[in-house]
Amino acid sequence: MFLIDMHVHTDDSPDADIPANELVARGLNMNLAGIGFVAHVDLDPEDYCYGGFEESIYNRSIDLARREAGNRILVLKGIEVGEPHIYEEQVKNLVDYSNYDFVTGALHSLAGIGMVLGSEIYADRDSLVIVEQYYNETLQMVKEADMDILAHMGLFRRGLALAGLEYDFNELELWPDTILHILEVIIDREIALELNTSGLRRKENITYPTMDILALYKNMGGQLITVGSDTHREPYIFYGLSEGRKLLIEIGFTETVFFRNRIPLRRNLLP
Repeated sequence: MFLIDMHVHTDDSPDADIPANELVARGLNMNLAGIGFVAHVDLDPEDYCYGGFEESIYNRSIDLARREAGNRILVLKGIEVGEPHIYEEQVKNLVDYSNYDFVTGALHSLAGIGMVLGSEIYADRDSLVIVEQYYNETLQMVKEADMDILAHMGLFRRGLALAGLEYDFNELELWPDTILHILEVIIDREIALELNTSGLRRKENITYPTMDILALYKNMGGQLITVGSDTHREPYIFYGLSEGRKLLIEIGFTETVFFRNRIPLRRNLLP
């Protein structure tokens, strides 16, 4: 594939269980060009990964991974910050962003509601009201947060599917102005949009974001796109990357990006 997977979790995150050096070996077997590792940095007490980040331990894991990689595969060190527009000051008291290749911003929860990726919050609320709030909050996040990549936009579909609710709707028809505004902001701020393939391994069988949103981003002139499997554990290591690449080519993308020292660098999708 020769792709760079820009969303890979190691056992340094509480919800993942594969060491970084082992993931490097697996990536070499799959002909990956690189791995963008991310550790969860979540300060929302409702988040399963709350308080689970230990920078010194994560640094040692990345060092071991780079020794395993040598010059055979690129190893990038990133973090995934949950709700960075809310917790950024506290996060920056814990970590120095300049020590990372990239910072991924993620919206996992909504204030006063809870985690969008689980089924619980949809039991007694109008699901479309929650989704609308999710996109409004995403807009605030990309406006305010110091971040390089917008992760898994549309993650709420995981929760909807788990709750047995309708998830196959077109949000561009329901909230076109909000989504257009999100894409305008990330293009203007040069925040990359992530094609996250983890939904392909779940009931919803869809990428985050959807193809319609990816196509709109492309038509608006968006060029900074990353591909991430959101790897956490077996049996879904680097899952969906080939399909993600095909989707991007179908939409018309010819390049993806990765980050070194928080600078976006381009990589060809086509041979």
